[in-house]
Amino acid sequence: MNGSEDSSREKLIRMSAYPKDNLYCLEPRGFRPEQKTGLFLFMHGGDRSTPKSAPYDNYIGPGGSLRPFLESLPFITAAPSAPDAPDGKRWNRPGCTEYLEAVIREMESRYNIDQDRIIIGGYSMGGFGAYHQGQLLADRAAGLWLAAGAWLEADFRSMLGTPVYILHGKYDCAAHYSTPHPEPRHHDWCGVSFARAAHELMLRDDIAHVYDEHDGGHAVSWEPTQMAVRRFVNWAVRQKRQPFAPRIALVTPRGSADPALEMRPHSRWLELNEAADGEIDFDKIMLTGPNIAHTIDELNAQSYCLTKVRHKGSRILACNDGNNHFTVTAENVKVFTIFTAPGNSDPAKPFTVECNGRKYSCRAGKSDRRPPYTAFIRVEL
Repeated sequence: MNGSEDSSREKLIRMSAYPKDNLYCLEPRGFRPEQKTGLFLFMHGGDRSTPKSAPYDNYIGPGGSLRPFLESLPFITAAPSAPDAPDGKRWNRPGCTEYLEAVIREMESRYNIDQDRIIIGGYSMGGFGAYHQGQLLADRAAGLWLAAGAWLEADFRSMLGTPVYILHGKYDCAAHYSTPHPEPRHHDWCGVSFARAAHELMLRDDIAHVYDEHDGGHAVSWEPTQMAVRRFVNWAVRQKRQPFAPRIALVTPRGSADPALEMRPHSRWLELNEAADGEIDFDKIMLTGPNIAHTIDELNAQSYCLTKVRHKGSRILACNDGNNHFTVTAENVKVFTIFTAPGNSDPAKPFTVECNGRKYSCRAGKSDRRPPYTAFIRVEL
């Protein structure tokens, strides 16, 4: 795995904390170590038996389906192998968030990574992971790529403040999408209904996103998919992380509930310090129509409906209104913290936090615990 100075180069890295897993990275053409560079953290597709070489074999290595795009992307690509799991939801397992954070740290220790230009995404099985990890790691990302994946239950407001790119083929779950497939694509694997439902919910909740439903199937090699990936890459280079995004949400537990929601009591400038007992609503997708489409009529009959489910948890929706004023809606919360800095307020002046219709006057204390935030406000309800 090497290349000339003007070509892209691949490397295989072994992380000390995860010695059994492979971490492949691809340096783009024209890469210069002294220059800050973005990072594309990619979760590969497959199933429970997919080998650890899959990121290289299928995606970023010579002949890989994403290689032509990643060579010209001015980001370093980090493509770890998925942790072992009993099924094809290997990126959705407990501990995987910490695994991906370790990948980011590993790349930052080896390269001059711009922390404000990290794109997190995945395809197929990795798309499952992107729907899940995108909610857990939105505060680390400049953008999220949810491609050809699926989800079960979610509150996509966890992604507020991070632009999202949804990519999915209209014929993803058709029985024959390019050449005969040994097993038909099932609606409940990664049918386009998952993307359409996520798009509907993000429109409802005013979450910044691009919805790209192309005329291809599941395979990246199909021309419509290739064209859609090019559009995503063009979008990715324009994204920059917003640590002080004015409108954010903290939902815990969160994720895609496939197989489970996960606790994570902080996001950007919000932290849950003490929860109250109670349940909160999550959106749930329910598929309708035939599970396998052998005809166009069957394909067109596949659809979805949305319902609500409740789980024990807490949710904080917060808006920085400017002039040291925050408006907050809190569910099942006793104590929470707002982190701030001169970039989004004046920590030397008093703050007003209006939570659930009640006003709290606060003074900020100094904090060096969560850069780039330099001060904090603790609110006891």
